[in-house]
Amino acid sequence: MVSEDLVLLEKRKAGFGEFYNALLPGLVEFVGQMGINSAHEVLKRADQFAPLLDRALRDMAVADARDRSWLIVRMGYFIGEFFVQKYSGCWYVNEAPSSRYFARYVVGKFSKLGNPDSMLDPFHVAQVYADSPVPRGLEHLLSEVDAELVKI
Repeated sequence: MVSEDLVLLEKRKAGFGEFYNALLPGLVEFVGQMGINSAHEVLKRADQFAPLLDRALRDMAVADARDRSWLIVRMGYFIGEFFVQKYSGCWYVNEAPSSRYFARYVVGKFSKLGNPDSMLDPFHVAQVYADSPVPRGLEHLLSEVDAELVKI
């Protein structure tokens, strides 16, 4: 492994606590900003919030790089939590050097899937979502990711 890769991995591991401490309150705040009531319930029932976020964000314009980054981070939180809850997984830093998600914050270790090595980078999925032309389809994208996870 190249020394830059090790530095990146150590940086991500060192920052994981701060990342995770911001994730859950950030997700609740985001859902509330989208005008959805009982936003705190997303921490227990993310699946019920997917259609609400789908409607709220379907036609949202991403005006500039700052808006795009804002949306990617918050949608990454949601997408990750959606799959963590659905398949009883967790957030962690991927330490597998051969993985395409090496040194990234990922979700995986899903106890409800047959393959314990299944994982996904929710921020990559969020980037695909944010870069999609309007009208975007969150529920459709989640279904596609879900099909890939189950297939692995």
